[in-house]
Amino acid sequence: MTAYLTRVGREEVDVVVAGDGDELRVSVGGRERHVRLFEIVPGWFALIVDGVVHDVGVVPDHETPSGAPGTHRRRTLVIDGHIQDVEVLRGAGGRAAARAAAIAEKGGAQVRAPMPGVVVAIRAAEGDDVDVGQPLIVMEAMKMQMDVRSPARGTVRRVHVAAGGEIAGGQVLVTIE
Repeated sequence: MTAYLTRVGREEVDVVVAGDGDELRVSVGGRERHVRLFEIVPGWFALIVDGVVHDVGVVPDHETPSGAPGTHRRRTLVIDGHIQDVEVLRGAGGRAAARAAAIAEKGGAQVRAPMPGVVVAIRAAEGDDVDVGQPLIVMEAMKMQMDVRSPARGTVRRVHVAAGGEIAGGQVLVTIE
């Protein structure tokens, strides 16, 4: 469980996040919500809050010069087309930092499909060394093609899908170690 003090607009809000992976329990100002988070493409997410889907884009971090965990950080979010500035005043380094630390600790990652679709192309083969952000799979969903990118640096240990195959949302596509 991780607690944060945030500022949304002019209002300060306590946020507590519990859970792991894409299934979270988030308490915002004392009100608990069930949250699922799927990265659609880098920086854009489907955020499902109590069964309601929201589109969320994250503008890259603007950290304080020290950049140390727990310091003041500001983010600009685009939520369902509306721009909102959010500041993390106190707390851990955030969900992205926690996920990156978990990947580094495990020495790998399972890359999952952000939504149901079809594999159009495979950009990395078993045994390939990959960097963070490198395209691994090209998939098509809702008549749009998107790259599914590596969340970690490592070696592709297994490609679980084939070009032309249908995939389910959350299905493991690639394992990286």
